[in-house]
Amino acid sequence: MQRHWLVTLQNLAVTGRQWDTDVPMALLKDQSIGSVQASSDLVADVHWRVALERAGHIFRLTGLWHGLIRRQCSRCNAPFDWQAEGKTEREFQLGDGQGVNTDNGCEHLIAPGEINLLDILREDIWLAWKSDVICSDSCLGLCQGCGVDLNRETCQCEKDDSNHPFAALRSLKLSD
Repeated sequence: MQRHWLVTLQNLAVTGRQWDTDVPMALLKDQSIGSVQASSDLVADVHWRVALERAGHIFRLTGLWHGLIRRQCSRCNAPFDWQAEGKTEREFQLGDGQGVNTDNGCEHLIAPGEINLLDILREDIWLAWKSDVICSDSCLGLCQGCGVDLNRETCQCEKDDSNHPFAALRSLKLSD
C-alpha cells in the first residue's frame, strides 16, 4: 500500500496535518489494500478534505468528502451516477483503554497508533449509503400495470380499477 495513506499518531506534529486531495478510485476499489471492504461501484475519484489535529491526548480526524457511485434508481430501475457525500468524524487515543474513560467515543490504539486513511474513507462511504435513491426528483418510475418506464414511454395499460377494494369510495358524496 502507498505509505502516505498510513498515519502514525505518535509521530504527528503539534500543528497536525491536513489533506485536500482526490483519492484515486482504483485505490479505493483495490480489495488487497486495507481491511475495510472496498466499494466496487465507485465511478470516479473521491475528493476528500480532511484534517488531523491533536488536542492533548485526543487525536481528532474531521473532514468532508464527495464522489460518484453507480446506483440503480429506486423508481425506474435505470442506472445512474449518485452524488454521494459525507463527513469524516473520528477520535483516537493512544493506549489500550485500560483505566481510561471509554465512554468518550474515542477509538483506543496501541502506540505508535497507526491509522489507515483509506479504511476510514471506505467506512465513511459505506455509512453514507442510502437504500433508496432516485435518478432525479422528476422521475416518474415504472407503470405498476405493464412495467414500462414512464420517463421514456407512455403507458398503454387500461386503467380499470373497478375491482379495487376502495373503488366504492369514488361514488361517496361528502356534504360541505
